[in-house]
Amino acid sequence: MEDNHKLALYVAYYISRFDREAYANLGYDSMLEAHQDIGKKLNVNPHTVKNMRDQFDPLHGHRVGWYQESLSPSRARVVRALENLEEEQIREIVKDILSGAIHRDSEELEQLLNVVTNDDNKKLAGVFIVRGTTGKAAEDFFRDYFLENNKPVKGNLIDCRDLGVGYDYKIEANEKTIFIEVKGLSDFSGGVLLTSKEWSVAKNEGENYFLCVISNLSGKPEITFIQNPAKKLNPKKHINTVIQISWSVTKNQLAELND
Repeated sequence: MEDNHKLALYVAYYISRFDREAYANLGYDSMLEAHQDIGKKLNVNPHTVKNMRDQFDPLHGHRVGWYQESLSPSRARVVRALENLEEEQIREIVKDILSGAIHRDSEELEQLLNVVTNDDNKKLAGVFIVRGTTGKAAEDFFRDYFLENNKPVKGNLIDCRDLGVGYDYKIEANEKTIFIEVKGLSDFSGGVLLTSKEWSVAKNEGENYFLCVISNLSGKPEITFIQNPAKKLNPKKHINTVIQISWSVTKNQLAELND
């Protein structure tokens, strides 16, 4: 499959999943206009764009699509990679594809192309960090620091770490809510990773969102607050596949239960 067709799959998934919202957010007034323009920008036949959308449609219920056929492996891999992302996040990827900006970011382009053709469960290029002992130590350090110093703002501290809401703590202060995402570094310097959810909330909350970086956790920790990190930082976006496990029960097994 040519690279432009691989990229077209992401666009087709997006317009299939979000339907009218997707067309409107991309600036199109009709499906015909959209498919023609997408085809022109990606050098793909507009009918191919429509057919790609048709293949995804049975998953989303907006249109019948090609309900008689199962998804090909390449289409299934695109679904796995994007199904847990929100509309805004997928829209950003699609806009980069349609504008040609994706070709100026070789790493991101490689990630997108690899998702379509990756036949195993190897982790793709990029750095992916999970919350471990360093993260837990940083979060606990921030909590103790806040209780002693009432910084970055004074208020009621609420632990949100297990809620998956895009921040670790929130502070109810003076009729406004402050959101705190904590990251830890073993040494004095290093990079941090924000999840797609965390970065999205940071952009939406602006001045009410703080990135709290606890450095030198292996020695005497130091704390740094970055207010409105979405305005002050320019992070690198990484895309990786999302593999999920499902359990299938055959129709024969169900039939046996009804006998």
